[in-house]
Amino acid sequence: MKIITSKTIYILLSFGCFFLSSCSKQLLDIKNQTYKSYNRNTEKGYIVSFELNNSAIIPKSIVINGIVQNISMENKMGTTYQVNVIAQTTLIHNYQVKLEEKENGIYFEKDSQLFFQAVKFKLIEQ
Repeated sequence: MKIITSKTIYILLSFGCFFLSSCSKQLLDIKNQTYKSYNRNTEKGYIVSFELNNSAIIPKSIVINGIVQNISMENKMGTTYQVNVIAQTTLIHNYQVKLEEKENGIYFEKDSQLFFQAVKFKLIEQ
């Protein structure tokens, strides 16, 4: 009886440590994550904003409502990123909206590896 209990406890502790260590690598402190929609003449989309205090992590692209938009250094103002996610436009010739069947979130790069973190963006009503 003691052998089974000891093995069970050891396996549960090992699994718990593995789970915590793998989650801690991907959980970033993202603050003030919001988005709002816009509709200007012949362009529709979202303005997405978030704050990231870790400068070692580089956000590469954002997914909002199934649309993927790359993030450039021009989108960064201090620790805040503001990204214009275009859903539809006739202003940019041959513009193709990138779609992805993924929940809302951000792709990041760290140590030359790309990973995704789901983010619950808050909709700002206009």
